[in-house]
Amino acid sequence: MPRFLQVISAALSFGTRFRGPLKPSEPALYSRALAFQPLAGLLVGVIAAVPTLFISVNFRALQGLILFASGIYLFLLEWLTRFDNLHAFDAACRMLAGTGVSPEERLGRAGQPGSTPCTAVLIGLKLLVLYLIFTRTALLGDGMMLALTLVTVPFFGRVAMLFSYPAGNGRERPEVREPVRLFWLLVAMALLAFVLGMIRIYGGSFYSFRSMKLTMSGFHSQGGGGVSGVSLLVAIISLGIQDAVAFLAGGFLSVLYWNTEASKKLRSTPPPEFAGAVCETAELATMIVFLILADDVIF
Repeated sequence: MPRFLQVISAALSFGTRFRGPLKPSEPALYSRALAFQPLAGLLVGVIAAVPTLFISVNFRALQGLILFASGIYLFLLEWLTRFDNLHAFDAACRMLAGTGVSPEERLGRAGQPGSTPCTAVLIGLKLLVLYLIFTRTALLGDGMMLALTLVTVPFFGRVAMLFSYPAGNGRERPEVREPVRLFWLLVAMALLAFVLGMIRIYGGSFYSFRSMKLTMSGFHSQGGGGVSGVSLLVAIISLGIQDAVAFLAGGFLSVLYWNTEASKKLRSTPPPEFAGAVCETAELATMIVFLILADDVIF
């Protein structure tokens, strides 16, 4: 099997339920597989979004069923990753709980059975935010924004997860190179800014920031009521870039929190469980930003 396919297979073997024929058996292959985790997240988002969008489009008149779809999406999101990130979040919370505990004892808690209240709170918050998103998108017929939300939530979670791994060349242990992080950061920001800008322009009344409304009205006044050519591209970028920064800020805060806590309480680099915790909290942060956009909140 070509090396590239080995890397993709390894990425799927621990990133999703779709196990590949090969598992990462060496640090170099493992590190290369980590670089493709955002693609694995995008795959999870697309698969989880399909049945949810089908219910939303075909049963719009049944409000209860559409809102129930938010729970279906959350279940698929966790099931497609074998609940690995959720278990990692639970283990990370268990390690950080309590005061006056030695780092060695905290690390020993990772494999303990049971779950912490933090996991129930996380699931409850995700369900609540998704419920509110569905009330502001699916019930109002805004399928474009709902589709973007469902597809990109796990994608942004895994982009943030890349920053929770140590930086290096991955020759001795699983690591993520800095150029890989920068690449996915730029790709995520550029694509989201473009898509959100297109939705702003062609989606009618969907806006989030007051400055964006003023920007859009300015482009209309300069173009005689229309936007075209270079002005169209500038409008798309200007309308989407602020939202893209907001998404990245949510992921950055998630990484900052878990890395800081690991350094303070464990006195070491974050263990592997913290990568899953970063992914889970970054997904929640992404959902909250989407809710802000859908609710026309002025910062």
